[in-house]
Amino acid sequence: MAAVDTIIQHAAVVVTVFAGIYNISLLILGIAFARRAEGSLRAQLRSAHGPPVELPADWSVFVLVPCLNEERVIGNTLHCLLDGQPGVRVIVIDDGSDDATSRIVRAEYSDRVTLVRRTPPAARQGKGAALNAGLGAIRERAKEEGLDPGQVLVCVLDADGRMTPGAASRVTQLFKKPTVGGAQLAVRIRGRHRWALRLQDFEFWALSALTQFGRIATGTVSMGGNGQFSRLSALDSVGTYPWSDSLTEDLDLGISLAARGWTVTSTTGAFVSQQGLTDPRRLLRQRTRWHHGHMSAITRLPELWARPSVGVPGRMELTGYLLVPYLITLPSSVLQQYLILNALSGDGTGMLHLVPGPSWLNVLVWQFLAFTGCLASALLYWRRTDDLPAWKAVCCFPAVMVSVYLSFAASWCALWQIVTRRTHWTKTERAVETPVTNGAPTAP
Repeated sequence: MAAVDTIIQHAAVVVTVFAGIYNISLLILGIAFARRAEGSLRAQLRSAHGPPVELPADWSVFVLVPCLNEERVIGNTLHCLLDGQPGVRVIVIDDGSDDATSRIVRAEYSDRVTLVRRTPPAARQGKGAALNAGLGAIRERAKEEGLDPGQVLVCVLDADGRMTPGAASRVTQLFKKPTVGGAQLAVRIRGRHRWALRLQDFEFWALSALTQFGRIATGTVSMGGNGQFSRLSALDSVGTYPWSDSLTEDLDLGISLAARGWTVTSTTGAFVSQQGLTDPRRLLRQRTRWHHGHMSAITRLPELWARPSVGVPGRMELTGYLLVPYLITLPSSVLQQYLILNALSGDGTGMLHLVPGPSWLNVLVWQFLAFTGCLASALLYWRRTDDLPAWKAVCCFPAVMVSVYLSFAASWCALWQIVTRRTHWTKTERAVETPVTNGAPTAP
């Protein structure tokens, strides 16, 4: 047991140091960026109430909306896009739906809306394949109109996504730098009066968004599946089919752009909202898919380090990001339970002593650190939102641990799928929402 305890102690040190250097440094950088850009962590919310902004005359923006049985949400999404994003053109890819998705899209037909229908056997081959099909339509349109691929942006929006007014126009400002190939908007979860959705909003709007802002410093912001923008010329540099068949085709695209020397950035001037999940099984299934894709992407590391176009800071940041599941999430899930059991047994010989003294004192110190981290995260979220009083944030901070254990469970489920070579995933079903008729672009 002494040997096991020694290994556990050394592993705990490695995990703690790596998490501190990588996660906390990015969080600090992200907080500094948000405050410098907007004046406060909460000021980004103002973009939800701003007026729609016309696209600059020299830019074209196409929005790809992949759909598979999205009749519950596609109508609202189109209304919000057409009314809240002046000048953008929408390409809806019906990937073999057997509901009313196509009929609803046809009702919105105009020179700004195009429907691309995919039928079996080509249909339902994954989101990446659907996006590649939609990109083909954009390339044809750009060629017909003589558009400069460097001045064309391709946005990916989920069928339940709603960008803040004028988001597309504001994003074009980021692409004035010729080295910028992609940009990712921060994400909010709608329906936050429900605790499960509030928890997911906490993950997206506080920790994820701020660490993403921190990654702006290295130009390696991670691409997401909703609110993703890419320069058409950057997509062309990746290849005919830039989106892969990975379970996280968005992450794969970001790595491909970085490997070719493109910068991927973000902005505090806009964000996108989407639905969350209230069913625990579906939530676990969704997070398992995300972890599966993230963990599988470790195979891209040799490519990143072999390409001289990727700067050293970018290589190091992406390396740290791809190692997170292996050096933080999976080891932490084991270490935490081991230390808890060790403390409960009253032995304490395998516990890493942070202070001189008996084991019970070190148990208190470890618990205090965990308590402080959760409390700080809850207060940080409170500073980022305007619909949760401080006392509620403090009272709800134990829910942070729910997120931690959800990540533990999803990482082990993903590892099992990787080992057993399972790549199939079930699409998330949308919830019915109140129809949008006046173009309100984002829900509170």
